[in-house]
Amino acid sequence: METEEIARFSVSIPKSLLDEFDKWLRSHGMVNRSEALRQVMRSFIAQSKWEFQEGMVCGTVTIIYDHHRHDAVSEITNIQHKYGDIIVCTTHVHIDHSNCLEAIILLGEIDIIKKFLVDLNSLKGIKEIRTSMVNI
Repeated sequence: METEEIARFSVSIPKSLLDEFDKWLRSHGMVNRSEALRQVMRSFIAQSKWEFQEGMVCGTVTIIYDHHRHDAVSEITNIQHKYGDIIVCTTHVHIDHSNCLEAIILLGEIDIIKKFLVDLNSLKGIKEIRTSMVNI
């Protein structure tokens, strides 16, 4: 059996994020960062396979954002209005003094949903976006 070529690369991340990653490694019994990163990458790719399909999908997009960030709320609202034809409903939750969660249920063509996600990812003040889609 032939061994696959190994590629090495550098990553610059905040120390606090690396500390959290190392803590996660230990709690999951991971041997090292490389193996953990390989597993995280495989999982991310598997969860994103819907993006390479065609047709209709439905699912959720969950956003965590800082509502004190200038115009974050209005920018998110503007994007939702722009893509109103694929948004089934939204739920807004105030997590704490600074953070809000927006859960958006989508139903539509994959190409349009991907454009919606590109627009969301371009916004500042968003701390995290999670997507869960299924083909229908």
